[in-house]
Amino acid sequence: MKQSGNNKFNLGIIVSAIICIFFSFRFLPGNHSNDYYVPKVKKIGKSNLIFYYIPLKDTLYYLGDDYIEINLKLQLAFHITRDGEIDTVKISSGNKYLSKGIETPTGLFAVQNKAPIQISRQFENTEMLNWIGFSGNIGFHGLKKRGYYSSLGRRPSSHGCVRMSNEDGIRWYKKIKIGIPVLVYKSKSERVIKFASFQDFNPREDIIVQSLNSSVGNFLNERLMNIQQGYHYWRNSGRVFLASMLRSYSPRIVVETNEQLTSFQLPKLVGELLNENNNVSTFVYTDIFNISDTCQVKR
Repeated sequence: MKQSGNNKFNLGIIVSAIICIFFSFRFLPGNHSNDYYVPKVKKIGKSNLIFYYIPLKDTLYYLGDDYIEINLKLQLAFHITRDGEIDTVKISSGNKYLSKGIETPTGLFAVQNKAPIQISRQFENTEMLNWIGFSGNIGFHGLKKRGYYSSLGRRPSSHGCVRMSNEDGIRWYKKIKIGIPVLVYKSKSERVIKFASFQDFNPREDIIVQSLNSSVGNFLNERLMNIQQGYHYWRNSGRVFLASMLRSYSPRIVVETNEQLTSFQLPKLVGELLNENNNVSTFVYTDIFNISDTCQVKR
């Protein structure tokens, strides 16, 4: 492609680049730490391609009406609805330094069971009020004695469960249903949940997950590893939809890793991106932001 001194052509290039950068300054849905990403720039060798990119996370499309997030760093839990309502409660999670204590596990789970009173035989038949279990013997609950209230929203103080006030526990017990997702992370989840409808589902490419088991866990963990290595557009085909009523067997589904996700994802079809017939600005669609993740600008 030969150089041109046409001002209109140069103006079109500049406008395209500005649009890419502008839409990259977007808040991440589902992340309650108020973080945002600054776009970075990468030029491929001596070519005339410039890529503006932002970190990509794994989006899980949810067909239900509500789900729960737990931020262990903030000691807060969020009940999020399709209507945009967020019920935030202070919690106190597991402390591994207590006798027989463990950290509340991170991962993707679903509510498994509920009970007005659950007895903990492991801890001297302690009565756990308004029990909402999501990972075996790990769940939300309150206690008759309220000395733990001073820890809520401040520090971990339980032996592994997620404590909440009895007032919040009563409210949540009434509205939380068995089968809704529970996303637990320490500070920043590398998976996000986005509400969707069945009309968005493409049976030729997408899959619907109805049960969180070991095979599903392996599949989802591999998808996240591909993103981590920059191969999302190469190896992750289709989208993952979560059914409205999930069966959960407490698999180890990773939502955050020790390694930082790579910011740059290799384009899926490099040949098409290099095609001179492309528009001045092309993009690889990324569902989480509903904007372009990779912008091609020709000079």
